[in-house]
Amino acid sequence: MENCEKMFSKYVLTDDKLRKLMKRKDFKKFMELKHSLKDLNFELADVVARAIKKWALSLGATHYTHWFFPLTGKYAEKQVSFLDMGENGEFINKFNGNSLIKGETDASSFPSGGERMTFEARGYTVWDYSSPVFIKEDNDKNKVLYIPTAFCSYTGVALDEKTPLLRATEFLNFQTTKLLNTLGYSDVKYVDCNMGGEQEYFLIDKNLYKKRKDLVVTGRTLLGSGLIKKQEMYNHYFGQINSKISSFMHELDKELWAVGIMAKIQHNEVAPSQHEVVPVYSSVNIATDQNSLMMDIMQQVADRHNLQVLFHEKPFNCLNGSGKHNNWSISTNTGLNLLDFNHVKEDVFMIILTSIISAIDKHYDLLRMSVSSLSNDFRLGGYEAPPSIISVFVGDDMLNIMENYVTTNKISKRNKSILDMKTKSVAKLYKDNCDRNRTSPFAYTGNKFEFRMAGSSQSMALCNAVLATIIADEIKNVNAVLEKSTNIEKDLRTIICDNIKNHKKIIFNGNSYDKSWQEEAKKRGLIDYRNCVDACSSLKTEKAIKLFTENGVMSETEINIRYNTYLKTYCEGIITEAKTLLNMIEKQVIPSLNNYLIYILNLLDKQKINRLENKNNVEISANINNCINSLYEKLNELNVLLESIEKIENIKEKSEFARDKILDIMFKIREIYDGIENIIPDEFKPFPSYNELVLY
Repeated sequence: MENCEKMFSKYVLTDDKLRKLMKRKDFKKFMELKHSLKDLNFELADVVARAIKKWALSLGATHYTHWFFPLTGKYAEKQVSFLDMGENGEFINKFNGNSLIKGETDASSFPSGGERMTFEARGYTVWDYSSPVFIKEDNDKNKVLYIPTAFCSYTGVALDEKTPLLRATEFLNFQTTKLLNTLGYSDVKYVDCNMGGEQEYFLIDKNLYKKRKDLVVTGRTLLGSGLIKKQEMYNHYFGQINSKISSFMHELDKELWAVGIMAKIQHNEVAPSQHEVVPVYSSVNIATDQNSLMMDIMQQVADRHNLQVLFHEKPFNCLNGSGKHNNWSISTNTGLNLLDFNHVKEDVFMIILTSIISAIDKHYDLLRMSVSSLSNDFRLGGYEAPPSIISVFVGDDMLNIMENYVTTNKISKRNKSILDMKTKSVAKLYKDNCDRNRTSPFAYTGNKFEFRMAGSSQSMALCNAVLATIIADEIKNVNAVLEKSTNIEKDLRTIICDNIKNHKKIIFNGNSYDKSWQEEAKKRGLIDYRNCVDACSSLKTEKAIKLFTENGVMSETEINIRYNTYLKTYCEGIITEAKTLLNMIEKQVIPSLNNYLIYILNLLDKQKINRLENKNNVEISANINNCINSLYEKLNELNVLLESIEKIENIKEKSEFARDKILDIMFKIREIYDGIENIIPDEFKPFPSYNELVLY
């Protein structure tokens, strides 16, 4: 068996591998283009393409694909064979610069918010050479070369997740590098956003999964409750990993390492059947690509183990939801972490930290929007998920440092404290700069921020694009002041103090789960966007349009596309769930309840013949009968609502109708069935129950 070092990046075309496949001068030219973010000409692209083809064919790849990220929440691909016909009719392997740089697909068949009509079909996939190409192998050992790309319409409008992220990180790079150069760091040539995404997920038996229409179609259970053992004992979190799950995890690690994903940590999460995998930090664009790839590989490996991965944010009604914890920092090409006050000058650390706090306070609505979805609505605010109110945790020590800075203009650093367990057999250790706050949506953890609101099924692209944009915009404002300054040190400290005084209201170091925080947040003027429809409204504000358009991250057309697409996805998601629920009730639940009712009535008839009375069975039969009648009544109401929603054309009104009317009746239907599920014997249950699905 290969050791870890040889296994890592086996199927990734790293710079070291590419160097060996190209002439020195061509490789150097390509690297200069990559780091300077300049355009790639077709002549050099041909040279790079030949090297890529040689590498891919040597590893057994038969096809290549432009790998892109439309606004579907999933990646897309069109596989093309290397095999082609030569000029003399012979078979050849063909792949050139044009094949590498440009692909074409039907832009009207992907979500475009009404931008692309059916007759306006042409769309392009364009190579993103900042993210490495790699080979992906399926379960039958077929290998395909994957080329990361941006996706746009014929008119150049971005229709994907990746493009705004690339624009936003380039904007942050430019503004932060400019600031650092002004403040004496002349050797800094560029800065990079770094991200490490912790991925939570559930694992269940695949055969049982296939018997649940709701899980197969929607990703969550629309009916069901009654777990005998939930998570009250907290004995699953970091608990012993059973052999079947361990086997899955270790095979997953090897598959991820082969495609360059540095999976580092794996463990059981709080809820039974819930787990987490944690990769090491990398550049945010690459990390975002890798997270999407990781989710696909997880499902692929699970298939081999007869398991099903559930990425829905709330697959089980009574258990923790799943998220992605977006660990985020900024570093320079010289190796400085700008969020670590041991790495940079005091004022540099403070301007970066307080600019981030200021940016969150000004644009928390957009950050909340960036993690909005139907599925994440079910998760946020319950069972250890962050609340839907955005706040920033910095810890009491850092808050004191900030408050003291306002009066002293200095950081009152304290010596690292030692943790002593008062026993000689346990080593002493230095404590971290601050505690962790699991309840905070956006928490400073000593040298990075952890944004905990992203949902487990979501792409990391949008939230990181918003984060980079709002912070870069804030730093742009700092640069504008310093450009005109005659006393940079004094003016910089004034900005830092103003940031602390004016935006301190977004800082909350307490328990964000506590209901009192909701009242406190109101007093501070912080709006609680409780659902996707309300959160998405922030995209249409004058402030948001100005932010994205003036900074070149998204045009107004691209903003409208996303607004319409997000609401349509939300609305169609509810309609799909409602239709799935109708099908389950009509085809599975009611027939099963009728069978059980017949069984009970037959039993009662036999008891009457034998002059026996069983009041319990009489009560059960009455409850079952009432349940069936109530379900029919609510199904009729739901059918009427589904007919009504099809007549609504305005997407906002349609989404609000789905949220307020259809979801409400769905909750009532669930309540009816869940209230009686526990009295139904296993042999009469219409589908596997929670107690069967959840693996302890």
